[in-house]
Amino acid sequence: MRKTLSLFALLVLSTVAYSQNPATTDTSEVSYVVLKNATLIDAVSDTGKKGSLLIKDERIEALSYDRPIAPPKGAVVYDLEGKYIIPGLIDAHVHITHGTLKEAQDQLQKALKAGITGVRDMGGDGRMLTLLQKNTKIGEDMGPDVFFSTIIAGPEFFAKDPRPQDVAKGAIAGEVPWVKAITDTTDLRQVIAEAKGLGATAIKVYLNIDKHLFKKVAAEAKRQDLKVWAHGVVPPTKPLDITNGGADVMSHVGSLIQYQMAKGPIKGRHDFESREKAAEWKAKLDAVKWDENTPEVVQLFDAMKKNQSILDATLFVYYYFKENLKNMKEDALRQVDAFRAVTIAYDMGVKIGAGSDHMISEDGTLNLHTELKLLTTAGLSNIDALRAATIVNAEGLGEEKQIGTIESGKLANLVILNTDPLENIENTLDIKYVVKRGVIIP
Repeated sequence: MRKTLSLFALLVLSTVAYSQNPATTDTSEVSYVVLKNATLIDAVSDTGKKGSLLIKDERIEALSYDRPIAPPKGAVVYDLEGKYIIPGLIDAHVHITHGTLKEAQDQLQKALKAGITGVRDMGGDGRMLTLLQKNTKIGEDMGPDVFFSTIIAGPEFFAKDPRPQDVAKGAIAGEVPWVKAITDTTDLRQVIAEAKGLGATAIKVYLNIDKHLFKKVAAEAKRQDLKVWAHGVVPPTKPLDITNGGADVMSHVGSLIQYQMAKGPIKGRHDFESREKAAEWKAKLDAVKWDENTPEVVQLFDAMKKNQSILDATLFVYYYFKENLKNMKEDALRQVDAFRAVTIAYDMGVKIGAGSDHMISEDGTLNLHTELKLLTTAGLSNIDALRAATIVNAEGLGEEKQIGTIESGKLANLVILNTDPLENIENTLDIKYVVKRGVIIP
């Protein structure tokens, strides 16, 4: 077994290997695992097909649908007759470092056991995220692979919002590489270089950035091979200018269309003298009528499709924090603005990603599974909901060559299910094993 794995991972694999193959007495040197007779749902095809796969160290070495794979000497073999294998799930919208390091480690361990082998952190303590990124990659911590962003916003955001300081303790929010304030005179090359040096996968553009500055910072990020993530609305910049400006992923479908349809400049949460005034303005926006034929709707989603901007819908947070939605039947939910917007975007060919924005509920529920169910409520097929949390999210990370599908050469990040998720998307919860970089976790 690879020396980089933690003792915990070694013990897990040794125990499972012995129970599956008692003839194997020395698992410390095992580098091959064969998973045979399962239905492989690779996220490339529209259906599953019975087959087997061979894992060597961290990666999928080979797939076979026509004949059994001959196990190499010393291989651990799992007969998974009646089981289903899907790519490891990716939660594309989490915030895991607003507490202690121990709390973040515990959350990631719970996430991995629930089939989540990758997370996209959308704004946290870069010092902690760098450590978690390293430790989960090499097996020192048990958890999904961690990908994170540097938050970029105008100085007004850092002056008026207390949350950035929460992840910059011991430093000054807006002046450190993971939460950075910019203006028209900022050296953007230096900002992006510092984010990249920290280990960030992307920048996340948040608030108080106009469309001209957004385009400049996005271009510099891409020049230095970082992804560009943003809220779908970055007041004063509207959604259409976000996608045309170079956003790879746009988060939050909630009022996306309403902000695009707003007359004149749009405002952010700190542009009002009180919360009451902000709520009043938002209520006026939400009262605007629209449908799939509204010109602003067609223009926005056509542009997102053309630009390959992924919509990180985060339906879960709209559903979870509004009690009236929890009690709605599916037909009624489909009429809620956020759900209608996802339906239209999906029908128009926009790529939909799956992010919870609230990874674990107070009762310990891993909410990405609920997000998948809500995406099917909004009209996605079961396979496209599954793709939202696998191949599409991998593309949003820029990691599609490494993860997101079951293909030879990719990392062996997999979930083995007892029941078919293409029959019922809620079967993603019916987990037998999780495979993280080749390590089998019961």
